[in-house]
Amino acid sequence: MSAAGTGGGTGDGHAAVRRVHAVGDVSGLRALVLDHVRFEGSGAVVPDDWADRVDAHLRAGRLRVFVAEVRDRVVGYASLTDEVSTWTGQGYAHLDCLYLHEAHRGRGTGRRLVAAAVDDAHRRGLGQVQWQTPAWNRSATAFYERLGATRTAKERFTLALPVVGARA
Repeated sequence: MSAAGTGGGTGDGHAAVRRVHAVGDVSGLRALVLDHVRFEGSGAVVPDDWADRVDAHLRAGRLRVFVAEVRDRVVGYASLTDEVSTWTGQGYAHLDCLYLHEAHRGRGTGRRLVAAAVDDAHRRGLGQVQWQTPAWNRSATAFYERLGATRTAKERFTLALPVVGARA
C-alpha cells in the first residue's frame, strides 16, 4: 500500500493523507480526537493542554500522526508509536488510533490512512504494525480483515498510575 497525496485534500471530495509534525499544522484534530473518544465510549479525558503534550511526543519522535483531509478539513487520523517485542527483539509499530468521521467511512480514506502508517513503519525498518479495536466494533474488524490483518486473541489491560508530583 502507498499513501495518498499531500496537502489539504483534493477538490473531488477524496481525502489526501499527510503526516503531521505539529498539532498546529492541522485545524480540527483535537475535535476529531474527542469524537473518537465518544465513539468508543471511553472514559478518557482529553486534557486542555493536549496539543502541547502531543507536540512534545511528536518532536521527540515517540509519536507519528497522519491526517486525512478533504478541502482543508480533517476527516480522519491515525497515530503510531514504536514498540519492541521482547520475544523476538524486533521493533514494530503500534497503531494507537485510527478514526474517521462517520461521513467519510467506506470511501477508501481509512485504507489510505493505514497505508501511510504501514509505509512509514516499513521505511523505518519495522517488521510489523499491531493494534487493537473494541470487540463490539464489527465494521472495524471486518475492515482490518479486508486489509489482510490477522487476529491475535488477547485481552488488553490498563493500570492507572498516580501522577508523579501530584498532590493528594
